[in-house]
Amino acid sequence: MTLVEVLLALVILTVSAGVLMTATSRCLAVVRTAKNYYEARRILEIGELEHPLLVVQKKNEKELTALNLNVGPIDYPPNFSYQRTSERSPEKEDLMIVKNRVTWSSQGHQPFEEVTTYLYYTNDLAGF
Repeated sequence: MTLVEVLLALVILTVSAGVLMTATSRCLAVVRTAKNYYEARRILEIGELEHPLLVVQKKNEKELTALNLNVGPIDYPPNFSYQRTSERSPEKEDLMIVKNRVTWSSQGHQPFEEVTTYLYYTNDLAGF
């Protein structure tokens, strides 16, 4: 073999190794992102279970119903935060727009997962 053939083989191997390293790092980034979104969905479910929208308690044989609209932010491990906010719909007075949001920090920016729920309530619940 000549020196040119050896150098050409080294260049081909180096380029191939670089392409494989780039593809591997991108695959790992996709896996990390998918894991974060999966964890965010799980924390959304936990937050909704721990802090339900409607709280019904029996007190001295009378039922007490209350709206539990605004919650948080509450920190969950590892570095996730759950928050629920609400606002009245501009079109209908009895309609509430409830937003459940989980945020986490990732490489300098703050991605989030958000679920919007529409809650129609009657005047019986408005006083609570």
